[in-house]
Amino acid sequence: MAVPVPRTTTEWDRVREAKHDVLSRDPLSVDPADYPGVRPEVVASWRRSMLAGVDPAAREYVLDEDFRPGTRLAAVAQPIMDRLGDEIADLSSWGFLADRACRLLTVAVGDFPDALRLHRQNLRAGMTFAEDVMGTNGMGCAHETQRAFIVSGTEHYRTDTEILTTTGVLIRDPFTKRFAGIFGAHCLREYGSAALLPLVVEIGRSIETQLLISRTDGERELFDAYSAAERRHRGAVVAVSRRLVVVSTEGRALVRDADEELLRELAKDAGDRARTVRRRLSTGVTATIQVLPVRQPRGEFAAVLVLEPVERPASVGWSGDDRPTDFRERLARALGEGRRVLLSGERGCGKRHEARAALRAVAGRVVEVDAAAARLDPDDWLRGLRSAVGTTGAAVLLAHVQDVPAEIATTVAHLVEAARCPVVATGGEDGGPAVVGEAFPVVVPVPPLRERRDEFPQLCAALLAAAGAGPAELTPRAAAALAAGDWPGNVRQLQQVLTSARIRATGPAIDLPDLPAHHHRPPLDEVQRAERRVLAAALREAGGDRNTVAKRLGISRATVYRKLKRYQLR
Repeated sequence: MAVPVPRTTTEWDRVREAKHDVLSRDPLSVDPADYPGVRPEVVASWRRSMLAGVDPAAREYVLDEDFRPGTRLAAVAQPIMDRLGDEIADLSSWGFLADRACRLLTVAVGDFPDALRLHRQNLRAGMTFAEDVMGTNGMGCAHETQRAFIVSGTEHYRTDTEILTTTGVLIRDPFTKRFAGIFGAHCLREYGSAALLPLVVEIGRSIETQLLISRTDGERELFDAYSAAERRHRGAVVAVSRRLVVVSTEGRALVRDADEELLRELAKDAGDRARTVRRRLSTGVTATIQVLPVRQPRGEFAAVLVLEPVERPASVGWSGDDRPTDFRERLARALGEGRRVLLSGERGCGKRHEARAALRAVAGRVVEVDAAAARLDPDDWLRGLRSAVGTTGAAVLLAHVQDVPAEIATTVAHLVEAARCPVVATGGEDGGPAVVGEAFPVVVPVPPLRERRDEFPQLCAALLAAAGAGPAELTPRAAAALAAGDWPGNVRQLQQVLTSARIRATGPAIDLPDLPAHHHRPPLDEVQRAERRVLAAALREAGGDRNTVAKRLGISRATVYRKLKRYQLR
């Protein structure tokens, strides 16, 4: 049964006793299940506040010196905040609007005696309500958990806010779909209840509506065209104007901040006619880009761009900047410029090995933090990450970033952005949670092993040496058989095959009979390799559903099963 928001003095006293007990313990030992009389999400916030080092007795309000006023959200929401100020003039209430970093933009304060005391607490633009600064509070918890939140009385971490009920709701720009800020309505605790939160959510939706209405006619035209393109196309869709760049969820794996100027130039040069061009993006991916102009007022321009990655051929013979190994050059260059890097790619393609090697070249020590362990104990894991990114003279490898739990993704992004040392993360083909991915200005795709056949001699030699079972080498026909493979399991699969073959071999030479049986078959030709790639991609996109694969490829179900068996796909 869910624990209700406290509303009486007895309930607030009970929560205060639980909070005092939590504060007396090691935060890593705090389990919300041990406090059945307190909402578990509140106990979890207390624990995060302790790990962040927030002083529960603090009374100061912290100003972010890097804050810059004048955001579009503040300008658009100001009429709503002014009306709110009039409506709460005789009430013991406040209305707060904060930016996406949970820093105060504007405030509406009711006209009552305690209002002056609040004004004396540095209540001005730039004051931060973030949980890791102010502890448990409505706006800070909404920012941390990315959902509407209410905190009442002694549920607050700091004792100076125990007299309040505070709330927070996220505001998203309906046009860009991005998190824009937070709205919170606060009051004296005796006047607050769980019924307050739906009202706060309604005000937040009003601000979102105003954000959309405030767009110019040209921006609304662009938004309509962008929405229609998203419905028609499954891939990456981008809306571009002189002031806006809006990227679809699928497009975030392709398009980065460094590409905005290129895309803007394509939109500007489009004129009134649609066209298709091919361009190389900052991620290293070459894409065909369909440019669809959108009508705008005189002197303005806008277009919707539909991007499709160009699949590289499986054969060797890469040249110039198209070599798959140039990902190492881009990684080294980005680290040399002091940029954070996200390595994306298929499972087992060697991202962690490449990240480790690159970081060792720029720092004497590499601290590895595996996001796969975050789900076991998120707070303890965050504590380790916070310590790692705050270390000087070392570098941080954040592995499996796709496994970062959604509830701590915002905190992880903030820690990465504030890192004092080089940081490289590794993630799947889609990188990871969007909010974490945005913390890495450079994304470098690591090609799968089947596209790096020219590396096989050196890679096999390195993997055999790492096996530590004495000297070993591949015979020419064994090396040729391995190089001809498709390697869906990438470097990890190759390492397993080599290790097993080394055990089966009777001497230092590993020959064809020592390899698994499927490597004894004749290698696939170019057409067969291309067919296998298409079939494998369709199988992944369909989640393994053979019927969907057959419909998508326009072939019979029997043909799909025959080809899956032939190419040893599961």
